[in-house]
Amino acid sequence: MLNYLFAEVWDIDRTNVFINWFYSPEFFFGIAKYAICIMTGVIVAYFVCTKEGERLGVNKDDVLVCLTIVLPLAILGARIWYMCGDGVPSFKNYMDDYGFFKAVLYIVLYTIGFEPVSMVYMGLSGLAIHGGIVVAAIMIFVCCKWKKFQLTCILDMVAPGFLFGQMFGRWGNFFNQEAHGTVVGGWDTVNNCANLTLAEQYETLTKTYLVPPFIAKNMRMYNQSYYYGVVDGVQKWSTYAGENFFHPTFLYESLLNFIGLILYFVLRRTKIIRSGYFAGLYLIWYGIVRFFIEFIRTDSLYVGNTGIKSAQLTSIVMVVIGILLILYLRFIYKSERYVDILEKIKRAKESAQKELKEEGTSN
Repeated sequence: MLNYLFAEVWDIDRTNVFINWFYSPEFFFGIAKYAICIMTGVIVAYFVCTKEGERLGVNKDDVLVCLTIVLPLAILGARIWYMCGDGVPSFKNYMDDYGFFKAVLYIVLYTIGFEPVSMVYMGLSGLAIHGGIVVAAIMIFVCCKWKKFQLTCILDMVAPGFLFGQMFGRWGNFFNQEAHGTVVGGWDTVNNCANLTLAEQYETLTKTYLVPPFIAKNMRMYNQSYYYGVVDGVQKWSTYAGENFFHPTFLYESLLNFIGLILYFVLRRTKIIRSGYFAGLYLIWYGIVRFFIEFIRTDSLYVGNTGIKSAQLTSIVMVVIGILLILYLRFIYKSERYVDILEKIKRAKESAQKELKEEGTSN
């Protein structure tokens, strides 16, 4: 069965029970694989953060307490951020169909995760990571004040956690067949057809872009919409005819976040990194990654009818803030080198252990 997943065959045998389960959005007992991917990222991020926290003298129980506060609020922030872009057109549609008062009720239900009209579905059908980042940053600041942590050290500690969470979480998009890119090989908007045949799209995806076959197979979808610009102040959308293979932007972003993690683990023990730098570097890295990924995303949210993708605008702001943060820490705040802080804490721990040992010997 596993050999089949990696075989050079672009059709999926949906009669195979294992194959059908593997590509299904559902894990078991109604639990979505998207949720499994998110929680995997959270768990891995927690263990990585606590491991680095031990070197920084941060108690892992305090990290867990803060995580239980920050995580749900960050998810809520991601939902609200998404609704800021999607809620206005949704509200207008509800109002046109059901009137003002029902529209208000339906948009509230939609925001908290219900399918507002039929009420047969419950789940957050749209999250925007930028909102989660903003809320998480605010709550980390609050937790640092509450627990009396050094803010710059904590930001350095949790920076890889964001990358781990996003790296694993993006695989939920794979199982949901969402947040993907444009048609492989491009689209002829005049004739409303793909530039490549279905077989050529698959070959391009696997041979040119080196996408593993088991991923490429699930990028074969039917009648996906795409945005093609603003005409007379109105956003215009078209629909792909028939089946096509689409770029797995989740994979591109996941791999780029993995590269960011490698850079983190390489740089964290060098003398060029000062306390707090990793927060700025994360903002710069992910801002650049998301800015370029958005060029081929087909499900982007837009700033009104301007044709400007809100994620790209936010990414530019992230890069600017990241640069300013590093400059502030280097020339104004003049934070210590990260390795010096680790060495200082290590010596303090060794000194405390030595005193305890001598005290035990004298007794």
